[in-house]
Amino acid sequence: MLKHGILGLLNYGEMTGYEIMTAFRDSLQFFWMANTSQIYRELQNLKKNGFVTDRKVEQQSKPDKNIFTITDAGKEELKSWLRNEDYGKRNIGLLMKIFFAGEIPPGENIERFRHIQSGCNRFLDSLSSADNTVDLHSINITDSDEKSAYWKMTISFGRKYMQMMDQWCDECIAELEKLEENKIENTGHKRKPQGRRK
Repeated sequence: MLKHGILGLLNYGEMTGYEIMTAFRDSLQFFWMANTSQIYRELQNLKKNGFVTDRKVEQQSKPDKNIFTITDAGKEELKSWLRNEDYGKRNIGLLMKIFFAGEIPPGENIERFRHIQSGCNRFLDSLSSADNTVDLHSINITDSDEKSAYWKMTISFGRKYMQMMDQWCDECIAELEKLEENKIENTGHKRKPQGRRK
């Protein structure tokens, strides 16, 4: 997935590794995280596979920089990936963990859901600047109105998805709190003091 994100960015125009990293930080990180070492490693893989080329540019009083350009093969790879119907995949690690979470006490799982909610809220806060970022990055892009429409669609999805996750966590917490209450009631019922034996 990372390689296609890089190809997608380079399809807008040639970039240095640093510029790709900055673009990830300012836009794609809203739904895909990548650190500097991962990006540079993937650039080398893309170059080895013939999907990008690079050229060295000398700079005075600064280290030389490598500028990466997508190749025709890279453009074909990007389009092939875009046309690949893989939207139905549901490999969500979180749900696998939740499915088996009955092995952990409900109180601990309640805290897990609160932690997930906290992450959702931080993500929603970060999206408040996303629309401005789209406008900023669309300035030098050909057909920017059309392309930025798709960028805004991803931001909208991210916002709605996190709102759904927040609501889902509320429902799960309420269900677990109910389980805990029932457990306490049942335990209390079993431990009712018995009359003294004669």
